[in-house]
Amino acid sequence: MTADPNSLPAPAASPARRGAAEASGVDIAPLAGHIGFLLRLAQQRIFDEFHRRFGALGLTPGRYAVLAVLAANPDIRQVAIANALQIKPPNMAVLVAAMEADGLLQRRLDASNRRANMLRLTEKGAALYAGVAGEIRAMEEEFAARFFPDGRDSLVAALSRILDA
Repeated sequence: MTADPNSLPAPAASPARRGAAEASGVDIAPLAGHIGFLLRLAQQRIFDEFHRRFGALGLTPGRYAVLAVLAANPDIRQVAIANALQIKPPNMAVLVAAMEADGLLQRRLDASNRRANMLRLTEKGAALYAGVAGEIRAMEEEFAARFFPDGRDSLVAALSRILDA
């Protein structure tokens, strides 16, 4: 089989990734040039750091996303958040129940549709969000600076172009 002259060379695996792959005896070289695979690994690396920094607060990326959306959209339907964040309704129900039990949000029945829940941050949830939002943005800046000399804005713009396609 001949090489495709239009294909780009695969990026070299990072030392950490090479080490993990070598230790496991798994050759991941066929995936090294796949955007989706690399995005997933990058997401996992960022989530690992997120858990390291914010796990003691009971915060996960999913919980943070719900807090952020509720801070910007008080009294929003649960299903609207699930749709916006692309969280399956059963998973969203579990997430909301746990966050309600932890006192981070409150839900009430929607007066116009008694089958729907309206969500709002509690004082505790709003304080948690306000206390970590800046730190999370700073963490993202650290990661973005590794990828783009212009930092986070360039990375966000590039990822947004993928989502808009």
